[in-house]
Amino acid sequence: MQSPLTAGQLEIWISQVLEPSSPVYNVGDYYEITGAVDAKLLEAAARTAVDEAGSLGARFLVATDGTPYQELGPAEWSFEVLDMSERPDPDAEAVAWMRAEMARPVDLTCGSLLAGALIKVSGDRHFWYRRFHHIITDGHGTAAVARRTAALYHSMHTGSPCEPNPFAPVTAAVEHDRAYRAGRMYAADREFWEKVALDWPATGRLRADAPPAPVTLQYSHHLPRQVVDAVRAQSERLEVSTARFLITAAALYLWQVTGADEVTFGCSATSRPTRLLRNVVAPMANLLPFRVLVEPERSVTDTFRRTDRQIGQALRHHRYRYEEFRRTLAAGPEQHSVGPVVNIVNFDRDLRFGPATGVVRTLVTGPIPDLGLYFDVHSEHAGTSVCVEANPANYTAEEAARHAEGLGGLVRELAGVDPGLPVRALGRPR
Repeated sequence: MQSPLTAGQLEIWISQVLEPSSPVYNVGDYYEITGAVDAKLLEAAARTAVDEAGSLGARFLVATDGTPYQELGPAEWSFEVLDMSERPDPDAEAVAWMRAEMARPVDLTCGSLLAGALIKVSGDRHFWYRRFHHIITDGHGTAAVARRTAALYHSMHTGSPCEPNPFAPVTAAVEHDRAYRAGRMYAADREFWEKVALDWPATGRLRADAPPAPVTLQYSHHLPRQVVDAVRAQSERLEVSTARFLITAAALYLWQVTGADEVTFGCSATSRPTRLLRNVVAPMANLLPFRVLVEPERSVTDTFRRTDRQIGQALRHHRYRYEEFRRTLAAGPEQHSVGPVVNIVNFDRDLRFGPATGVVRTLVTGPIPDLGLYFDVHSEHAGTSVCVEANPANYTAEEAARHAEGLGGLVRELAGVDPGLPVRALGRPR
């Protein structure tokens, strides 16, 4: 079956064609599974989930008129079963193996754009590894496939019936994009973002963009449940959602470390406005560019509420592709970048595989030209991780770790600060 590309797929296809040997669009994670796991059942469940998604076996070809399209069919991919439990450092060697596997470039025209493995690291611990090319899915889609795999594994393990295939075809996203581009909303969104791009500030970013690397520097700062509870309570006092509280915290952190009055960054959005689209496995996520003016004398309350209004306004125009915004910036007299990427990962990704439990660990979320700041919201009891993905061309390991600790420390402070205090009273990161 042939299908046009979604808007997101087309942008990734263009970038990959320009650098065909680059692996930076390989994204991946692994689930640390504790307890007994049946490798054959897990592979069978994973293959069934991949086939049900209907879009992960795609090959990306070019028609005679030069138009790219995708040919959909059953996915052909490898699932390796490895035992590293007797190695000197099984966990480290397993992660090194996964990172090496992710660094291999793929050919969009002939598949296989995904891979998997189950790696034994001790008697009752395994790493379930997954790698996808970003042209076939995004974080929302990979989480959905993982949840479906766990559900199918449970059904196979217990002999109980499983819910029907939950996935919608990628053609639903293609039609959604087509209707959007032809409608009035696209013109209104374009006008909105072109105004945002006017006089886009050159200050407020940490470093200039560098070519994305296939492996990023990753560090995290853990916020335990009591801090997460304090964040939730403070969000209610400020009358903002917890997610927007965290986004504003990231903006204030960038203000602190850059010393600029106005900071810029991109914020990830799922861009799935309907229930049908939330069941499509395809790269539909988008980045919303933000420019936030921080006035030191304004209170914490005023700063959060004003940023909350900005976020709400941008979300009303979330379907306009970030890449088009970037091209608008590039057409200006000065070459400005958007800045770090901020992301809230708040969908449930902790799973059960029969009696075993699986906790997800991110390897790479996608190309990082500079810095990624993301909040990984775990279960209610496990808390939240403040995570940093840093481009090694721009940062040392020590710098990346300081950003994780600095942002985490600011979130802790904001959770308990008097909302009436001016933001200048906030402690500066070390």
